[in-house]
Amino acid sequence: MSFPAVRRLCLLAATLALPSAGQAALDLCNDTTAAQRVAIGFQEAGDWTSKGWWDLPAGSCTEVLSSASTSRFYYLRVETEGWAFTDDRLGFCVADTDFEIKGEDGCARRGFRQENFARIDTRGAAAPDPTAQTRPAADPDTGSDAARRTFTHHLSAHLTPIKSDVPARHVVQSGFSTKAVFQGCDAETTAYASFCTFIGAGRRYLVYDDGRTSAALWQEIQQAIRGRRYTLEGLREDLFDTTSELVLRAIRPEPEDRSDQLLASLQGLWRSTIDPNDSFRVSGAERINAYAGAETSVEYLSLHKPCAEAGDVGPFLFTWDNNSGTSLCYAIARLTDTELALIYLPRGTELVYRREG
Repeated sequence: MSFPAVRRLCLLAATLALPSAGQAALDLCNDTTAAQRVAIGFQEAGDWTSKGWWDLPAGSCTEVLSSASTSRFYYLRVETEGWAFTDDRLGFCVADTDFEIKGEDGCARRGFRQENFARIDTRGAAAPDPTAQTRPAADPDTGSDAARRTFTHHLSAHLTPIKSDVPARHVVQSGFSTKAVFQGCDAETTAYASFCTFIGAGRRYLVYDDGRTSAALWQEIQQAIRGRRYTLEGLREDLFDTTSELVLRAIRPEPEDRSDQLLASLQGLWRSTIDPNDSFRVSGAERINAYAGAETSVEYLSLHKPCAEAGDVGPFLFTWDNNSGTSLCYAIARLTDTELALIYLPRGTELVYRREG
């Protein structure tokens, strides 16, 4: 059963097990020091709906759902640069511009992206919520005014400002040397210099066209072959757990070996033979994992070292999560033009994929 289906069953069971919360509208209050961009999710007439965006200035409140609802739970997402949002891993579809989307499945297939929302429990507090209010609302049957409950929720419960006082970069090594796969270059964008990316040994290395790497070397990088291994020499400065910046002093192509050939054969889209929702795409030395069309994680790949658990028998595929740096190891049991079989170590579980592109 897919994750969205499991989520629907869990939420439905929770809803049926609870007494009605009464007719409730929803107000959101921005009690942070910055403007916040918010979206909501809710269930109406048995259908899941997501809607956004509202821009809430600091210190303001707005009614985001005025229709009468008997749901106990609403769902919230906040996307604001400089603020970390804590969610409850409950996925809804969203768009970059204003949207109202019915259903939470197949977001990517319908041209949307899937993001995690936080749950708002309108009756979760042990004591009555002092911010809950009542407003008159017309009774649809009698035409008379009836009390309509409005629940007010504060955004600060889910937000943490990201500290801007980032410590100075730490120079790891002035005579640094490594082997890494060339991923490609990104042209200059607003407020950022153009940069090129290499991936090796579970790290991403960025080389910027900011004058510190010579113009001659920068032009040499532009001629590099995507997916090819190179020896890089220069100054390394760590930016994040899995990302470093390089000021290059030299770049040399490595002779092609069996590992390079395997990496070239892995390029493209692969789908699980057990769960068709499970897929990944290999692009250069990155593996972009997806489920039901929604991207779930990005990993860096390497085929140059044996797994400690299995000795020197291979070949092996190493993956590193680009956020946490967590590594996994697989033995490549079979790789053809149409099929890939990986053995997850040390458990020995076989994972079989079919090529789709």
